[in-house]
Amino acid sequence: MKSNKLILSVAFALFLLVTITSCNEKIKESENTQATLAAINKEHLENEVWRMEELYWKYVMKNDTNAYKKLWHKDFIGYPSFGQGVSDKSKIASWIPGLYEDKSRIYSVKLYRKAVNSIADVVIVFYDYDRFWKDEQNNILEEKTFQITHTWKKMGDTWVILGGMSADKVK
Repeated sequence: MKSNKLILSVAFALFLLVTITSCNEKIKESENTQATLAAINKEHLENEVWRMEELYWKYVMKNDTNAYKKLWHKDFIGYPSFGQGVSDKSKIASWIPGLYEDKSRIYSVKLYRKAVNSIADVVIVFYDYDRFWKDEQNNILEEKTFQITHTWKKMGDTWVILGGMSADKVK
């Protein structure tokens, strides 16, 4: 009888050991899967917002201030490279029409992605951009480089800019 109890106790202990080990491996697999999914989701959000930055510049290039203004949160505050300091949404597109006053000059930009970091549904973007004015023969008339940062937040299905800053880049 004592040997039966001993055998049952050993068998039960082995069963518990195998079950616990198996559960621990499943937990590790789940944690690894979650970490992988989080990394994929983070990269997806960062790329999604970078595409929003590219859309931002497409609107500038088309002189489409109405679409451009829709990218900004109603309570936006930022420090643009134009004007006299901090600006809110009401003034954010004021610089765009001036780019197209001289019809003999063609405005264009080139973007240089530096860093994009997502933290939940907020994404911070840092990049440089070269601003060019060219003539009709594609000769560069004027070139200047800027640094820019935007903080984006997903509001429902839409990304909007909460804040940002732009400044001349010292070379």
